[in-house]
Amino acid sequence: MKRTNRIVNIMISAMIVFIVVSVFFAIRGFSVIRKTTTESGQDFLLQSTEYVGKVIQLSMKNRHQALNYLAIDGNLKNSDDPATYLQNSRSSLNTFFDSLNNEANVLFYMEADGTPLYAFHWDTEKKQVDIADIETIRPFIRHDLSLKQLLDKPTAQNGDSYFINKKAYVNFYQEIKTTTGQIDGYLILPLNLEAFYKNFLQDFELDYKGYPMIKDRSMTVVMHPVAQQVGLDIINGREKLYPDFDYSDLKRLEKYQLNHSSGKLTYKSYWWDEDTPTEVLKISAFEWIDVGLAHWVVAINADYNERNDDIINFVIVLSFLLVLLLLLIIICSLFIHNFRRKETIEAENRKLIEKQKQQKMQHQLELELYQRNKMETVGLLTTSIVHDMNNFLTPIIGNTQLLLEEHQDDPILEADLEEILHSAQKGKQLSSNVLRFSKPQKSVQEWIDISAAIGVATHLIGEIIPKNVRLSLSIQENLGTTKLEETDLQNLIYNLITNAYQATKENSEKAQKIAINVSPASEELTKTLKKDNHRTNHIDQFVTLEISDNGPGIPADLKEKIFEPFFTTKSADEGTGLGLFAVTSIVAKYEWHLSLVSERGEGTHFFITIPVRSCK
Repeated sequence: MKRTNRIVNIMISAMIVFIVVSVFFAIRGFSVIRKTTTESGQDFLLQSTEYVGKVIQLSMKNRHQALNYLAIDGNLKNSDDPATYLQNSRSSLNTFFDSLNNEANVLFYMEADGTPLYAFHWDTEKKQVDIADIETIRPFIRHDLSLKQLLDKPTAQNGDSYFINKKAYVNFYQEIKTTTGQIDGYLILPLNLEAFYKNFLQDFELDYKGYPMIKDRSMTVVMHPVAQQVGLDIINGREKLYPDFDYSDLKRLEKYQLNHSSGKLTYKSYWWDEDTPTEVLKISAFEWIDVGLAHWVVAINADYNERNDDIINFVIVLSFLLVLLLLLIIICSLFIHNFRRKETIEAENRKLIEKQKQQKMQHQLELELYQRNKMETVGLLTTSIVHDMNNFLTPIIGNTQLLLEEHQDDPILEADLEEILHSAQKGKQLSSNVLRFSKPQKSVQEWIDISAAIGVATHLIGEIIPKNVRLSLSIQENLGTTKLEETDLQNLIYNLITNAYQATKENSEKAQKIAINVSPASEELTKTLKKDNHRTNHIDQFVTLEISDNGPGIPADLKEKIFEPFFTTKSADEGTGLGLFAVTSIVAKYEWHLSLVSERGEGTHFFITIPVRSCK
């Protein structure tokens, strides 16, 4: 009895130590996970910052290009008569201003010595250009401190940013030359950066609270979702509006940004887009960019706690459950100890044996539960990563398509953009396939005519097969109905036909052929299926879907591997290794039968046998 009690006490002590260690590692794991999550968020923000920076640079370049086209196509003459220029160029001017989407409403011509000659004003309501008073454009000249640099050395597309009445502008320059090549003057376009921000960055979306902002080299806000923040130094200017706020971390941020070309960090600040800004811990990433003579820092920040709330709650709940389990174990151990003292040696031995059996069973269940939770965690992590990947693949695909439309006259750039678009689409296709098998979906199954469903699916998928591939169909009608999701059947047929088409591409000396045959299953196969699966032993009818090709066949050593996820013999541009894995997953879902016949040089035959009920 003493030995038995000693063993029980040792086991209970070991479990207590295990729980205590688990609580310790849970707390430690929380710190590691939070750090990892923060770094992951910062990396995403840094990628987003680089994307925003490129958008700004490309958009600014497009505006200067538009100004250049205006100078070329606008019948501009070396004349000081604005009415003549307006008469010759009204259509070009109207088109030019309208394309800017309210980002500019003034354009003026300045002589080579810096004297403004005439100006034009764009009426946004009437959608027309009129001659403007020269005095109305003098603030755009007086506040642009980089104008002198232009006159001394006219090389930049635009000057540095400047402010007029708390609004940020940047001047675009386009030199006008005489027939002898001498600079006659400049077309100057003041661009309203607040309107530019609304057009390109206002709707920039994150999965959590945050926004992009742009500052100049003096740490003055140039573009911000809150108009009140524009023109403010991020510390001195804000201190005047909110003197009681803590700016120590903002000073650290300012110093870090001024001494690094790009980076990421965590700091305390406030949400300036709120009526009463509240203090918050932010994660941030930034990058310095050059736009003409302007040197700006593009920064994107996000709410630190919003990204980590789920992790904090999970660890708190986990720690509470572990502590509760520890208390329960202690209480149970005391009860067992007192109970054991009143039992006889024989009864104690019997119960000890029984208890050990129960503990073993409980331990086995705990191991199974642990493994299941671990796999669920892996699935959740996979889904989260793929979801984030989709978030930044979507703007890449969209903007690449826009760039393809804008640069159709540049075949070299168009080829590069098509390669980028193709790679992004392949990444999105891979993420969609991963999400399909890592994220539970609601199943809606209906009884459908198997012959008609296969016919429709084959017709839809056959449209995407190249014309040089011979696709033959042999589908018997009225074979019966079966209960399934039609999208699953379409997905199965799509993957098998795609696999067959890719196999026949290796045919160099014979035509590419794919055959689809739907017929009742043989009596021998029907008996085998009814015998091997008790769920189908009451079913008398089966239909076999055969998809075959005349490709090179599958080597014997690869027949077992081809159904594994992500296994593929194709290049990265042709396959992801998820097609046949999707087929086996659908077959397993409905408990169908899948078989494969393939010989080297004789092609490949896939057989899917489906139980049906009579249409009669």
